[in-house]
Amino acid sequence: MSAPRPPLGVRPGLQGPGVLGRKFVRRAPDVPLEVVTRRAEPSRGLLSSGKLVPLFIGLLIFCQLALLVDAIGPLRLVVRILAFGMSLALLVCVPGRGLRHPALPFVLGSLGITALNFFNPGTVSPLGAAAQLGIQLSIIAPLLWVTRLSIDPKVFRLTLALLFFFNVASAAVGVLQVYFPGRFQPAVSSAVQSQGDSYLRSLEFETASGERVYRPMGLTDMPGGAATGAFYAVLLGSGFLLSSRRGLTRGLSGGGILIGLLSLYLCQVRAIALMLVVCLAAMAFVLTLTGRVGRLAKLFAVVGGAAVFAFGWAVAVGGDAVQSRWDSLFEAKPEDVYRNNRGRFLEGTFEHLLPEYPLGAGLGRYGMPNAYFGDNSDPAYPGLWAEIQWTAWVYDGGALVMVLYPLGLLATMAWVLRIARRREDLGEEFWLWGSVIFAYNLGALALTFSYPFFMSQVGMEFWLLNAALLGAWTHAKTLHAHRR
Repeated sequence: MSAPRPPLGVRPGLQGPGVLGRKFVRRAPDVPLEVVTRRAEPSRGLLSSGKLVPLFIGLLIFCQLALLVDAIGPLRLVVRILAFGMSLALLVCVPGRGLRHPALPFVLGSLGITALNFFNPGTVSPLGAAAQLGIQLSIIAPLLWVTRLSIDPKVFRLTLALLFFFNVASAAVGVLQVYFPGRFQPAVSSAVQSQGDSYLRSLEFETASGERVYRPMGLTDMPGGAATGAFYAVLLGSGFLLSSRRGLTRGLSGGGILIGLLSLYLCQVRAIALMLVVCLAAMAFVLTLTGRVGRLAKLFAVVGGAAVFAFGWAVAVGGDAVQSRWDSLFEAKPEDVYRNNRGRFLEGTFEHLLPEYPLGAGLGRYGMPNAYFGDNSDPAYPGLWAEIQWTAWVYDGGALVMVLYPLGLLATMAWVLRIARRREDLGEEFWLWGSVIFAYNLGALALTFSYPFFMSQVGMEFWLLNAALLGAWTHAKTLHAHRR
C-alpha cells in the first residue's frame, strides 16, 4: 500500500474579482504555488479599434458636404483629395495582419496591370498617372486596412446606419429642391456647366406649379444626383426594416424608403430605378431561397405600398413631366431604354475602344486625375472621357482589367450569398445583412453600366462595407458564445 499523498496547499488568490488576471506557477517540486499577476496587454488605441470604420464614413460624408459650400472653392482640390488620402494613410498606419477577402487577388491583379500602364506611350503626365494610381489604390485599400480591425456586429450596424441616414438626407433635400426652387440648391458642377446651355436645359423640367427646376441634386452638385441617395435609402432602409424589432427603427426605415422613392421619381433617372427593382428582386430571391416568407411579405407590403403612394405624390408635385418620363419606361423594352441612353457608351466601349486600346490607353487621361493633373497638350494623346465604368476599365488596362475587376465583384457576391443562405446566424442575423449587402453589391455591379462607380467615393464605400461585413462575421464566429 502506497504512502498517503501529502495534502495540497490551498491555492492562493482563487477568490475575488482578480482571479482572472492571475496565473499560478510552481517554481520547484513540492513547493507551494505562487501567484503571478498577468500584465494587461497595452491598448493600441483608435488605429486598432473597429470604431475607425464609422469614423471614416463620417469623414467621407464631411468631404461630400464640404464640396457644396461656395466658400470652400479655393480648397476644393484639397477636400476632394482628403478622403482618398486618408484611406491611403490608414493603409500604412493601421497595424496588424488583415483577413483575406475573396476579391483581393483579383483587384490587386487589376491594379498591378493598371500600374504597368505607367509605361504606356499614352501616359504623357507622370503626375496625372500617379494621381490615378493613388485614387485606385485608395478605393480598394479598405480591403486591406478594414480587415485588420476588430469589428463587432454593433459597429457594422452603426456604419450602415450612418450611410442610411446620409442617403435619406440627400434624398430629402432633393425633394425640397423641387418644392422650393432655388432655396436648397447648390451650385451646379463646373463639369456639367462646361457642357453648354442646351445640355443644362435638358436637365430641367417643369413642375406642376409651372416653374422650371433642375432634376433634384440632393447633397451633390449634379442634377439628378439625388437618385443615388434615393437608391441606397430604399435598399438600406429595407434591411433595417426587416432586421429591427423596435417600432421607432421600423418607422424611420419606412419613412426613409418613402422619401427615397419620392426623390427617385422626381429625379426621373430610369436606369437607377431599374437597378433598384433588380436589387429588391435579388433580396426577395434570397429570402425565398432561405424560407423567410414572413420577412418577404413585410418587404413587399412596405416597399410596394410606398412605391404606389410616392408615385402619386411625385406626379402631384412634378406634373406631367414626371408622368410622361416614367410612362416612357413601359412604352419600350427595358433593354431598349438602356440601349438608347447609356447603352450606346457600352456598345462603343466594346466595338471601338477595346480594339483601339487592348492593353490600356495610358494613365491620367480621364476623370479627376486628368482634370487636375493631366496634360492634354499633345494632340496624339488627347484627354479621354469615361461615361461608364467599363470604358474606364478599358483605359486602365484593356481586356485584362475588364476581366479581373468584374471577377473580383463576382467573387465578393458569391461569398456574401453564402452568408445570406446560412441558417445559423451567430445570434446577429448575418443572413439578413448578407441578403442586403448581396443586393447592394448587385446594385453596384449594375451601376458600372451607368457611370464610373469605382473611380469615386461610392466605390470606396463598396469595398469598405464588404470588408466590414467580413470582419464582423469573422469576429462573431470566433468570439466565445457567452461574450456575444
